Amino acid sequence: MLYAICLGLFMPLIGFLGLMTMASRVSRRWANVIGCSTIFISFTCFAVLLLFYANMGIDQLTVTLYNWIAVGKVNADFTLHLDHLSLLMTLIITGIGFLIHVYSIGYTEHEEDFARYFACLNFFVFAMLLLVLAGNLLLLFVGWEGVGLASYLLIGYWHDRPAAARAATKAFIVNRIGDFGLLVGLLLTFHTFGTSDIAEISRRVGQEFSLGAPLLILLTLLYFWGAIGKSAQLPLHTWLPDAMEGPTPVSALIHAATMVTAGVYLVVRMHPVFMLAPMTLQIVGVVGAATSLFAALCAVGQTDLKRVLAYSTVSQLGLMFLACGVGAFYSAMFHLTTHAFMKALLFLSAGNVVHMLHGVTEMEKMGGLSKIFTKTHWLFLVGVFAMSGIPPLAAFFSKDLILEVEYLAGFKTLFYVGLTASILTAFYLMRAYCLTFMGKPRSDDQVLKGTAEAPRVMLLPVTLLAVLSIVGGFLGFAFGKMPLLEDFLLDVGVTRTEQELSSGFLLTPETMMAIAGALLGIGVAFLMYTKFVDRLRRPLTLLKKAFFINEIYWTMIVLPFRAVARFVAFILEPKVFDGFIRVLEEGVQSVAHGLQRFQSGQVRSYAAWMIVGAALMVAYLVF
Repeated sequence: MLYAICLGLFMPLIGFLGLMTMASRVSRRWANVIGCSTIFISFTCFAVLLLFYANMGIDQLTVTLYNWIAVGKVNADFTLHLDHLSLLMTLIITGIGFLIHVYSIGYTEHEEDFARYFACLNFFVFAMLLLVLAGNLLLLFVGWEGVGLASYLLIGYWHDRPAAARAATKAFIVNRIGDFGLLVGLLLTFHTFGTSDIAEISRRVGQEFSLGAPLLILLTLLYFWGAIGKSAQLPLHTWLPDAMEGPTPVSALIHAATMVTAGVYLVVRMHPVFMLAPMTLQIVGVVGAATSLFAALCAVGQTDLKRVLAYSTVSQLGLMFLACGVGAFYSAMFHLTTHAFMKALLFLSAGNVVHMLHGVTEMEKMGGLSKIFTKTHWLFLVGVFAMSGIPPLAAFFSKDLILEVEYLAGFKTLFYVGLTASILTAFYLMRAYCLTFMGKPRSDDQVLKGTAEAPRVMLLPVTLLAVLSIVGGFLGFAFGKMPLLEDFLLDVGVTRTEQELSSGFLLTPETMMAIAGALLGIGVAFLMYTKFVDRLRRPLTLLKKAFFINEIYWTMIVLPFRAVARFVAFILEPKVFDGFIRVLEEGVQSVAHGLQRFQSGQVRSYAAWMIVGAALMVAYLVF
């Protein structure tokens, strides 16, 4: 089992190093083989470990490879911890990641720098695996920073495009703001517990602290600060929509299997600490609800197909944090799992369209594409229905479970906020489908010239994701017995309410509202954007501009800091710092010139100065 864990973790790293060192010599075919096979081997390793866990009743396994840091109170080993939660995450990362790698073979067929692309994809998967397998928070932070670096490299893959370069830089900087909070939380963890070992912290926290201890509230708020940045929650959400400037498979990997799920994973992984900080959990729930509704409204006003899906991810992550806010960590992980299937399906389906239209993402230039993309439009429609919560597709079970738990926990306001976001999800996804595939073509013949359905290597992964989006909900739902996923994730603390709702179909008023809302959202969007599409082509500016949050940040943060930077660069440094140094330099030179007169080399001069000095000494002693 040790070899399987190490092989599964380090194979993507080996692929990254191999592709980067041979980038100028490796052929396209071998780059495809190396990039995909390393992820497939990794997935196979974790699938074998799943069989061991299922058949041998193993709960967890901790492996220490070597002592990493031992300085004072900082004692951290390179420890890998595999339990049911981390195993689920590794299967999602490598499984979805492998499909995205295969899809990328077709997507990068015209790219010249294909080796670097696959190398960075491999590194992305490795960094995320390190994050979820880390046995201590310090090693987790290494993986945390690794996915941030990988996202920078991949969002800015087309570095010759200014928009892509700006988006990569923005993602990197905004994530550093969130990472600062997690770093401070990590330092406080070392100060409080003397270790960053996650298992030891989870064991000791209940023994050493009482419910609602101020120190735990501060600690969990710092953890959540980090999660806000990585999972793109308010107010650090602005990087994720701009990240759509990168290749579409990269967007699918970020949104479905890596990076943005890291924040949810951190909260669930540290749930023993969060459960002792009810005030923090309330903040987590409120931020999640507000983000979910905010992002759903923004998605309604987007005209870029990929940006619609980006805001959809922000909204769905908000629902996951909404579940965490009431201690429904299993519900959050259930929705994270189904969301991985559905969001990868939607992004890769959109990628078929964008790729075959040579990079066009604006829905204003689409329309009527169902006649060309005869398979892709059905696959995209499956993703729309699944994400909207139409029974019995995946999100119906996971999203409905979150809303039910929220309502039964007594947070009715947050329930209605989540329900509204869910209804808007059905509306904006159906709107995107209609504007892309229905009606008459709105683009000129030059754009559509030579356009055809995506190749088989791109369609096959999308088809498998469509199947998972259809049946994935039954991982967490079963009639009359405990579902597979719930039984697998008992360690994260499945509540009694979650157990009852997952083992039987109850047509409660909340469920009926969710189903009716999904059908209403789909129906209204279909009617509006097939019958009245010409009148509704221009969305509200407020929604399209995402409530002008970017503009507010630019005015209140970026411009003042730029002004300070210019003041330092052009006034403070050259005129004050450099001026002071020049005055000091001239003073030293003047003194030096004066002292040089004493070193003239003339014996008579030296004798005269000695006589003057002796006279001064005598005068001093006499008077």
